[in-house]
Amino acid sequence: MESIEQELTLLVRRAQKVHLRGGPTEQVVERAAYGILAWLHDTGPLRSSELAAHFHLDASTISRQVAALEQAGLVTREPDADDRRALRLRLTDRGRGVLTTTRAERRGVVRELLRSWSPEDLARFASLLAAFNAGLDEHLTGDPHTAEGGQR
Repeated sequence: MESIEQELTLLVRRAQKVHLRGGPTEQVVERAAYGILAWLHDTGPLRSSELAAHFHLDASTISRQVAALEQAGLVTREPDADDRRALRLRLTDRGRGVLTTTRAERRGVVRELLRSWSPEDLARFASLLAAFNAGLDEHLTGDPHTAEGGQR
């Protein structure tokens, strides 16, 4: 357990140092922004409360992050068809482009790091990461105080 904890600490610290751009002339896409853009792309328009629940964040934290994405022209708000009083967030065309470019760059880094791994090791690693993330998500859902000050 000690070795796993140490390796996870190194992974998180090193992963935070990888800054990726959403294209040659785009600003750096931070980890939180990338996560929101990717989730909106993969699920479609969502309410802020749904984003906050997915990322285990409080409403004020997600609100600040979304405001920055709106200001950058990466997301926009639209009326919720189910409740006209509510708004859903969706990617703009620019947001989709930034995400596509950033995703390609991120996947290129991962591909390069894992290029010497066998297909069996890659499949095992993917399966173990998925299981670990599912367990972490379950843990965070059960105890909101385990996320960094309510943030992730």
